[in-house]
Amino acid sequence: MPLQFKRHILANGLRLIVHEDHSTPLASCNVVYNVGSRDENPDMTGMAHLFEHFMFTGSKNIADYDAQLQSVGAINNAYTTQDITHYYITLPAVNIEHALWLESDRMLELAFQQEKLDIQKHVVIEEFKENFLNRPYGDLWLLYNQFYFQKHPYQWLPIGKEISHIEKVSMDDMKNFFYRFYRPNNAVLTIAGDVRFEQIVPLVEKWFGPIPAGQTIIKQYPQEDPQREKRFVEYRRNVPADMLFKGWPACGRLTRDFYAYDMLSDLFGSGQSSYLYKKFVMEDAIFTDISAYITGTLDPGIFIVGGRPAEGVNIEEADKRLSDYLYQLPQNCINTHDLQKVKNRVESIILQNDIKIEDRSSSLAVAECFSCAEDFNDETNRYFAVSEEQINSLYSNMFRQEQETTMYYRAVNN
Repeated sequence: MPLQFKRHILANGLRLIVHEDHSTPLASCNVVYNVGSRDENPDMTGMAHLFEHFMFTGSKNIADYDAQLQSVGAINNAYTTQDITHYYITLPAVNIEHALWLESDRMLELAFQQEKLDIQKHVVIEEFKENFLNRPYGDLWLLYNQFYFQKHPYQWLPIGKEISHIEKVSMDDMKNFFYRFYRPNNAVLTIAGDVRFEQIVPLVEKWFGPIPAGQTIIKQYPQEDPQREKRFVEYRRNVPADMLFKGWPACGRLTRDFYAYDMLSDLFGSGQSSYLYKKFVMEDAIFTDISAYITGTLDPGIFIVGGRPAEGVNIEEADKRLSDYLYQLPQNCINTHDLQKVKNRVESIILQNDIKIEDRSSSLAVAECFSCAEDFNDETNRYFAVSEEQINSLYSNMFRQEQETTMYYRAVNN
C-alpha cells in the first residue's frame, strides 16, 4: 500500500516530506543531502564520507551533538553512498523540535575546528586500513570498481581511492564542500511518526527557513563508453581462497528497466533456490557460494555475479563453467513459477521494510532526494508488473561476452 505523505517546499529550496502515523509514540527525522562520492574531485576522494564524520563534531551553537540527542532519548546515525549522504534521528515524538533544532544548526554552520578535523581524519584513515586494506577481501570492491569504470566517478567507493587523499584535506576544503553541498536547496527533510503536518511546517520554517540557499548545482558526470570487448584483470592477495567476479552493464536506479534487472539478479543469485546456487553449489559443487546482484546506483551501474570456487576447483575452470552456463542458456529460460516466487519474496521484503517508522521515513527521504517520493511509492506494483517476456528479453540482451568484465581475485598460494 502506498505511503501517505504531504510535501512542503521552503523558500530556500529545502524539501519537506511529512508522513503521519499516530499508532507510534516515536518520530523519525531524516536529512538527506544530494551529495555522495561521485561528486568528489578525483584527486581528493573520500571527502563526502569524511564530511559525514565531521558533521557530528559540533555546529555553530551546539558543541556536543551526541549529548544533546541523549538528553531527549534519541538515537542517531548516518551513512554515505556514491550518490547521497543520509543522517537520521529517532526519538519520542514530543521531542521532535529538539531534532529540528540540532539538524538546522549544523546545516546553518559547523564549528570548523582544526583539532576536530584532525581527529576525524585519523578515524577515517584507520577505518580505511581496518576495513579495506588489512581485512581479507577488503580491497576487492576497490579494485573491481576501479577497473570496471573507465570514466565515471563510481570507480571509487565512499571511503576513497587512497589514504593520501584524506591526509591532505584542509579546513578550506571542508568549508568549500560544506557551502557547496550542505545547503537547504540540496537537501531533503523527512519527518515521520506521531506528528501532524500542520504542526511540523511552522516548526521547520522556524528552524530551517532562515538558512540561506546555496548556488544551484549542475551535476554532469563523465559517462562510460559502450563496452565492445571483453575485459579481464587479475590480482593476488593473502586470502584463504580465490574469488571470481563477473560484471555486465546495468541500468540506473530511475530507469524503467531497474525492476526487471533487480528481479533477474534475484532469480539467478539470491538465496539457495536461485538458479546459480542450485546449479553450481548444490548440484555440480563448482562453487562453495555464488550470488548475483545489481549495484542499484542512480547512474548506470553493474549486474554482478560473484562466487568462491570450491576446494579442488581452479578459478579458470569455475570461470569456464559459469560462462558456458550463462551464455548457453536457451531463450525464454525464465518461467512463470520462478518469477512469481521472486515477486512474492520482494513483496515480503517491502512489507517488512514498512513496519518501522524509521524505515518508512528513510525510504521517503531517499526517494525524494533521488527524484520525488511519488516515483518510488507503491514499488510492489512495479515489481509485479515485470513480465516473463521482459525478463527473458533483458537476459538475452545483457549477457553478452563483449560486455563482460571479469576479475580473478587469487589467493597468493593458488
